[in-house]
Amino acid sequence: MKTRIINSSGSAITELGFGSAGAGNLFRPVSYDEITKAINKAHSLGIQYFDTAPHYGAGLAERRLGVALDEMPRADIFLSTKVGRVLHADKNSVKKDADCYVEASPFDREYDYTYDGIMRSFEDSLQRLGVSSIDMLLMHDIGELTHKEKHQYYLQQAIDGGFKAMAELREQGAVRNIGLGVNEWQICDQAMEYAQFDCFMVANCFTLLNNDITDYFTDKCSKNQVSLIAAAPFNSGILAKGSKGLGHYFYGEAPQDIVKKVIAIEGICEQFNVSLQAAAIQYALRYDCVKSILIGMTNESRVAQNIAWYEEDIPEAFWLSLADVI
Repeated sequence: MKTRIINSSGSAITELGFGSAGAGNLFRPVSYDEITKAINKAHSLGIQYFDTAPHYGAGLAERRLGVALDEMPRADIFLSTKVGRVLHADKNSVKKDADCYVEASPFDREYDYTYDGIMRSFEDSLQRLGVSSIDMLLMHDIGELTHKEKHQYYLQQAIDGGFKAMAELREQGAVRNIGLGVNEWQICDQAMEYAQFDCFMVANCFTLLNNDITDYFTDKCSKNQVSLIAAAPFNSGILAKGSKGLGHYFYGEAPQDIVKKVIAIEGICEQFNVSLQAAAIQYALRYDCVKSILIGMTNESRVAQNIAWYEEDIPEAFWLSLADVI
């Protein structure tokens, strides 16, 4: 699989990445055997980038991913995880359902973007993953979309200590790249005033349905040698299942205006004999600042299908026609 280079660090990352939210039982339980086979399949087909987070199943995804990747040469893997939530044992629960994750590990999540919180979260992740260093560390879900009226409170935590902790980990060689992992690119724009980041992971907001990030922020990233990872190119499912499916949009039911936009995109796809899913995956890769597309995968067949869509040939005329719709 093709790789791209993260500008500031020189790290190579495959153009398609394996997202492990599903390994944490997002929306539905997935067996350890099923997710392990999916991870092995992805690696065998050329995917080297694997992403996870403490949030996914309250540590479940990190544990599962760590065990699966332990059988592979570390040099073959680009691994990213996240900080911003500290896990605390819930002594009254064996397994629990919370934040769209079912049968998650028995831990409560606490937002913590302080210096000490970032350091603790990072050390805990190393142990769950069974590694001594991380290729990319991302501050998870900082921003108004997640925190609403408490946004400024948590942002100030990050400014006062969290960003410093991440920079120190990079200086120490414990991580090679630092950045944010968020659902709103605007907080990335704001955070650039306070620290020097290598990469931003933007989920659900660099897609065929949401692309105002291209108005000026992609140019700003290019000028500042900041790379982007476009996560969730299917917008939680609707661009994978199409207008007639039951796919989520931004983790909820798709509103009618979004369904109408998907129908319009499907019309262009039909005209050029292009898969909707292939267009969704390849769209952000047309921008040089984008280094990888991160997709959640939970079984071998989905891995193979995503790679097929990634490799599908799409004519330039399609993109020109699509511009009038998106």
